[in-house]
This record gives sequence, C-alpha cells and structure tokens, in this order.
Amino acid sequence: MSGNDAAVAGEEAEVATPEEPRSKKAPAALKWAGIAIGMFAIVTASQIVTEMVTGRMAATETQAEGDAGPAAEDGEAAGEKDLPPPIYLALEPPLVVSFESPAAMRFLQLTVEVMARDAAVIEAVEQHNPVIRNNLLMLVGGADLKTLSTREGKEDLRNRALAEVQAVVESQTGEPGVEDLYFTSFVVQ
Repeated sequence: MSGNDAAVAGEEAEVATPEEPRSKKAPAALKWAGIAIGMFAIVTASQIVTEMVTGRMAATETQAEGDAGPAAEDGEAAGEKDLPPPIYLALEPPLVVSFESPAAMRFLQLTVEVMARDAAVIEAVEQHNPVIRNNLLMLVGGADLKTLSTREGKEDLRNRALAEVQAVVESQTGEPGVEDLYFTSFVVQ
C-alpha cells in the first residue's frame, strides 16, 4: 500500500466508524441548551413584568422620549420628589365572573390592585372592600366577553373600575383618594 492508499484507507476507516458517542451527546447538549434558553426567557420576562408593575419602565420611557424641555423636567422632578410614594393594595381574593356563551360557560378571573399615596385611603379601601368587590363584580359581569378580549376593552373596563372604586371611597370618606387601578392578572377560560 502506498502512502496515498494508506491515507485513503485511513479516511475510509474514519467515515465507516459509527458516530454513536457523538449522536448520544447531541440530544443531551440540545436538551441543556433548550433549558438554558428557556431559563433566560423566564428570567427576562419576569424582570420586564416586575419593572412594569413597579412603574420603572414607564418612568424610563418618559425620560427617554424627552418630550419636555429641561425646565419642565426640573419642575416635574421637583414635583415628584414632593409626592409620597405610592401604596398598592391587592383586592383579595381575585374576582371571578362567569359569562354564558353559545358554546360553553366561560370564566374571567381578575386580580385588581389599587394605588393611592395616602395610608388613610388604603385603610378606607380595606374597610369598604365588600362594597368595592360587589360593585366591581357587577361592573365586570355586565361587560361583553368579546369586548374584553381586546386591549381597548380591557382599558375601558379598567377606567370604569377605577371610577367605581373612587365613587365608593368618595361616598365613604368625602374624597376619591384612589389614584389608579391595575389589573395584575386577567385570565379568561
């Protein structure tokens, strides 16, 4: 056998050798790569949701847009420093409303949180929680499920729910007090 023949024979031997060890390693490597990518996606999504809930993302976007001039930013920054921090209160347990559709019974589970800057307002919401929950259940139960499947429908419901909570708090305390209302979970089954 010449030198070339030996090289060709060597190549043939390598090609003819089954690659079982490499094929067994590939699924395990792909499995771990998939797990790593999945974990990265979960961590990233949870960070985004946390920033959205705490309002950091909205503040960052407002600053990045630069809509207002330097004088307005100084005034806003001074005004924001004077405001007390927001206080959030989740209305527990989540609201559950049923909707009848021609195909089947559908349910909406809705977690609601209110935001105020005064502890007395939060105490009023806690004290009048049964009235607030009743009014919100009536409001949501009267909504159209098809409309609630759109972003505009959810935003309209959120605004009406805020007005309802403010009306209850105002009737009991004399001031609306609640500044905002958030849907922190919105599940339709």
